Amino acid sequence: MYNYPGNIHIHSSYSDGSGNIEEIAEAASAAGLNYVIISDHETLAGLPEESVLRGVVILVGMEINRRHSHYLALDLEKPLASDEDNPQRIIDRVNAKGGFGFIAHPFEKGSRYIEKGNAYPWKNWPVFRFSGFELWNYTSHWRGRHPSALITLYWFFFNRKAAMDSPPGDLLRLWDCYTSAGHRISVIGSSDAHATLYSLGIFKVPVFTYRYIFSTINTYITLPEKMSSDFATAKQQISGALKKGQCYLSFDSLAPAQEFYFYAENNKTVSLMGSALELQKGVALHLKAPRSRSLLRLIKNGRLVKTIEGNELLYRPTAPGVYRAEVYFKPRFRRYRPWIYSNPIYVDARS
Repeated sequence: MYNYPGNIHIHSSYSDGSGNIEEIAEAASAAGLNYVIISDHETLAGLPEESVLRGVVILVGMEINRRHSHYLALDLEKPLASDEDNPQRIIDRVNAKGGFGFIAHPFEKGSRYIEKGNAYPWKNWPVFRFSGFELWNYTSHWRGRHPSALITLYWFFFNRKAAMDSPPGDLLRLWDCYTSAGHRISVIGSSDAHATLYSLGIFKVPVFTYRYIFSTINTYITLPEKMSSDFATAKQQISGALKKGQCYLSFDSLAPAQEFYFYAENNKTVSLMGSALELQKGVALHLKAPRSRSLLRLIKNGRLVKTIEGNELLYRPTAPGVYRAEVYFKPRFRRYRPWIYSNPIYVDARS
């Protein structure tokens, strides 16, 4: 198995980001990423620039809708018009065009200290036939986590990790509700990067530069083989892994997560995240964290079934269910912090 870090939900100068795609590729390469996904508002203008730049696979999707109900659409050849009144129709149109997508920052909250309290949550529930959610969005999380101007300034200049307490609990519960009801819903982590420039006298200062934000919340894809050096093949590998949920998200500001593994094994047959397998005697779930100072949590149908301190957990399921993993990391002399969230493995009594 091979894990490859990437950053999803990036805005370039084709919409409201400050950098062009070449500059984004340079920042991604400096951050050690293998892929990035540009998702400018209501445009696929960057599509001709899809390629491998500076060793980074550059993919281009789009963010549909403006006022609310934002949807990250991938694998499209032509842009689709927004439809905020009926976002289910957007989901279905994306699927009909051969694409797939993720609901962006579905429970976003505003802050009166940022953009005058504006927020862009998803407003129409329930919806179906989407590939997944943004479980943890760095910029969106910051937007709703500022109790006072003083604390906001302290966090920004001295302790940015402090604002990132955990993904929204309501969204975790909604995800478990969908998957427990039989829907294959994956999650990703994203940055919503803009590298927005603010005027400071005669200077323009970027807030959350691309290089910085590419070291925060990333999504790692897991492949059974190495990523190809051929762009078209690598694109298929990345898109396929994301669509199937063969990936996990990590708050890399705590520590890189390239050596994380969550898989099922039966008679030497390995099933990766996003896979479904039959419950048989001998099936085992393997969970491994990259660091020893970890707290491993195995979740079945939204309920905690096993937890252990350390970096390895083995669990033999005795009942069918939707199993996912969480890892908390304990920086030295600190408390445990949410770190890694896997996508599920579906263990069914049927083949």
